[in-house]
Amino acid sequence: MNDVVEPLIKQNGEVNDTVKYLGQAGGKWLAVPAGIGSQIKGPCSRIDLMKKFANIDVQEMYPAGAPPKAENWTTDTFLKAAEACHKGGFPFADSVDTVGAFFLAFGAEVVDAKGNVTVKNDNVRQVLEYYKKLMAFLPPDAPAWDDASNNKWLISGKGALIMNPPSAWAVAKRDAPEVAGQCWTHGFPVGPQGRFAPFVPFFWTVWNFSKNKEAAKSLLLHLSQPVSVEKLVAASGGYDLPAFEKLTTLKTWAEAEPPKGTLFHYPNPYKHQTLSISASPAPPKIAQQIYAQATLTKMCVRFYQGEAMEKTLAWAEGELEGFMRS
Repeated sequence: MNDVVEPLIKQNGEVNDTVKYLGQAGGKWLAVPAGIGSQIKGPCSRIDLMKKFANIDVQEMYPAGAPPKAENWTTDTFLKAAEACHKGGFPFADSVDTVGAFFLAFGAEVVDAKGNVTVKNDNVRQVLEYYKKLMAFLPPDAPAWDDASNNKWLISGKGALIMNPPSAWAVAKRDAPEVAGQCWTHGFPVGPQGRFAPFVPFFWTVWNFSKNKEAAKSLLLHLSQPVSVEKLVAASGGYDLPAFEKLTTLKTWAEAEPPKGTLFHYPNPYKHQTLSISASPAPPKIAQQIYAQATLTKMCVRFYQGEAMEKTLAWAEGELEGFMRS
């Protein structure tokens, strides 16, 4: 698909490394980055609850129409806020993607880019220790939640923060406007090795046995034009996220309300954080198994439940070596 993607990059700007990681093989594009379905699963916070219990003003930290002021939004701050909101009766929630972003924030690789199993390292030990503390402040069954569970948690008014695209806010706008008016989507906390946002890109491609490849490619080019992308983003209410850097400042995100500006920072307009995917930089055929089997989440749960650190790492090493053989 080089003949489709390369002109689009020239026109619409570069794509991030996660899109390249998943969309290329051997330096060739196998698929076209699609806005439809693509999403950042970053924090969506309750403005009022974060102020009341954690003394954090998320609107001040991520002001609408201006760059983030989030130097103090660290993994330590996140942990303290989770504890404060838990004590206040409004816990945070997370997901498989969230765990992956925290692993990257601590520089914790379980399989390196060359396919070597590297799980027994100090950065992995450090993030497991961190997550053990964090899990004490999450709902007990949170590790088994999916996106719908996260959404229901926020819309119900029981949670102070979830990690999801603006789907919960969109449903709340319809079903629980008092909750929607207190939602603010913003960036991920920064860890010892950087700030990584959980990103899930979608792609379009053409079957190699297609009888009309040229027409299909022409359609994909049309759908990827700025005017088409803007209409698709508007139709999704700001949920869908184009991969190209020049298409991250569309008016949909600036104008979405209530409250005004609630989605402004959702598309990462200032490149404030690295868009990442869980289990990277492992080779994609290994990473997808780690992701699908929730290996990182299972590691955190096992250690949190009292298993010895080295036993957890040995279990993960066996799982990862098994993925290599499958």
